[in-house]
Amino acid sequence: MTSSQLADIFAEAGRVASVEIVYDRVTDRSRGFAFVTMGSFEEAKEAIRLFDGSQVGGRTAKVNFPEVPRGGEREVMESKIRSSNQGFVDSPHKIYAGNLSWGLTSQGLREAFQDQPGFLSAKVVYDRDTGRSRGFGFISFASAEEVDSALEAMNGVEVEGRPLRLNLAQQRSFISPPPAPETNSEPDS
Repeated sequence: MTSSQLADIFAEAGRVASVEIVYDRVTDRSRGFAFVTMGSFEEAKEAIRLFDGSQVGGRTAKVNFPEVPRGGEREVMESKIRSSNQGFVDSPHKIYAGNLSWGLTSQGLREAFQDQPGFLSAKVVYDRDTGRSRGFGFISFASAEEVDSALEAMNGVEVEGRPLRLNLAQQRSFISPPPAPETNSEPDS
C-alpha cells in the first residue's frame, strides 16, 4: 500500500495532512505501520472511530493516537522536526505567532498566511526531545511593511480553533560567554 492510497482511504474521516509509511532501514520494506496526520484533533478521532479494527489493504488495522515508547520520542519525531524546518526561508522581517493549536503543522501555518502580501515562509517550533509542538512559530516576509500589514490582518484570527497572538519577532543576539579565568597548570614548588 502506498502513502497516496492510505491518504485516499483516510480522507473519508477528513483532511489528511500527511502520511508517513515506516520502512526497515536495512531491507527497505514496509514495517507494516504508518503515521497518518489528520488536519485536526476531531478528524483524527473520526479516523480512529471509522478505521480502528476495520480492513485496510487486506489487513485488520489498529488505528490510534501514537504510542511512543518512553525515551523514544526523539527517534520517532526527529524527521517531523527536520521536515518542519526544511525549506524555511529566513528573513529579518518575521512575525512571532503564539497560542498555536497543538496539532497545527508548519504546512498549516503556511496555508494560513500564504495569501498575505510578501509572505515567504512559516514554521512551527517543536520540542527537540519530545517532538511536540511548543505552541509557537515564525512567519517570514519580504519587507517590514508587509510584516505590519500581516500583523494588522491576522492578529486574533482563529486558526484550528485558536486565535493567533502575533508580535514582531525579536532578532536573537548571540553573546559570547566571558573568557574563562586563567589557571596555572604548573605545580607549585
